Amino acid sequence: MSLRDVSNMLYLCYKNEVEKRRMTFKPDDATKDRVERVAKWLQSEESKAGLLLYGGCGTGKSTMARAICTLIDYLYESSYDSEKRQVIICSAYNISKYCQDSPKYYDRLKSEELLFIDDMGIEPTQVKLFGNECSPLTELLYARYDYRRWTVISTNLDDVKISERYGDRIGDRINEMFGKLKYKEKSYRSYE
Repeated sequence: MSLRDVSNMLYLCYKNEVEKRRMTFKPDDATKDRVERVAKWLQSEESKAGLLLYGGCGTGKSTMARAICTLIDYLYESSYDSEKRQVIICSAYNISKYCQDSPKYYDRLKSEELLFIDDMGIEPTQVKLFGNECSPLTELLYARYDYRRWTVISTNLDDVKISERYGDRIGDRINEMFGKLKYKEKSYRSYE
């Protein structure tokens, strides 16, 4: 599939994600540029195992990640590949809850082939599990790094804040494992 085809399909998926929330899609140069950059990342054989979408609130990070998930699910569903694949979508907050309430599902997330983690940084960094403290997102990222699993993350945290919150080891692994796309425009939720 050509880069242009992937870019066009991703653009339509992004537009659809906006319209699903009953919002009016207003195309702009920043969105077009990001769609093209993400399409290149998806097409590249040298691309890293992850993509980190980071920047301010309301800039379209989660919308882009959901568009990526929709596109991947569609392409796998419509392919001749007999193995059904699907991107698992999970908020960082729910990952902490799964660690406590559904440990088997949490452990499964560590090795799932395709995972989107939404809003990294809103979850508690430590939770109690049978009297022991654990760091659910940190442990999940360590495992996904070791397994080299495809992961997309949306966050308001930059490199410095990621290292401050999760430690330099996770910050360093994220630098190695993830391509990064910064969102620096103002919020689409601004009603001026």
